[in-house]
Amino acid sequence: MSMYALQVIGGQEVEIMQKLRRKGVDARCPQECRIYTLFPSYLFVSTPDVYRIYYAVRNEEGVLHWLGASKGTPEPLSEREEANILWLAGDGPMPPSEAELQEDGTLDFTSGPLAHLKELLEKVNRHDRRATVKVPIGGEDKTITLSYRLNGKQETANSAAAGTPRSGKAADIF
Repeated sequence: MSMYALQVIGGQEVEIMQKLRRKGVDARCPQECRIYTLFPSYLFVSTPDVYRIYYAVRNEEGVLHWLGASKGTPEPLSEREEANILWLAGDGPMPPSEAELQEDGTLDFTSGPLAHLKELLEKVNRHDRRATVKVPIGGEDKTITLSYRLNGKQETANSAAAGTPRSGKAADIF
């Protein structure tokens, strides 16, 4: 048996693979479940008494400093910042957000972190199905990138997220 490659519309690889499989085609779409740190170089610790753990944390190899008004001086996050961190951290890696394509071509994030952080949305990369948001941490905005999946109406070749389709059937090779 030989394997062949098909080029398909970007962002629709999984949907097209599923359609081909329903037709009996042994189609494959190599993927990777990416687990990445949303806030590189930052950890968040909770404690009722910061002085009780200050030295244990400060002396740990790899810890650079506490965030605060003056470098190295612990300062608690605001209630909103803390709520965002607790929600984003959850019990482990979060699944991608869900989005629906609206009639006007915009995306509506219906679940997941992007739905929760809509007001902080900065940029959407439809090709990679990722969006960036600016989340305040210690009084400074930190940009994080979150993934999303498209539900409902799928983006078509005429949408802003894809190129112009070829005339005829691109996959008609027989």
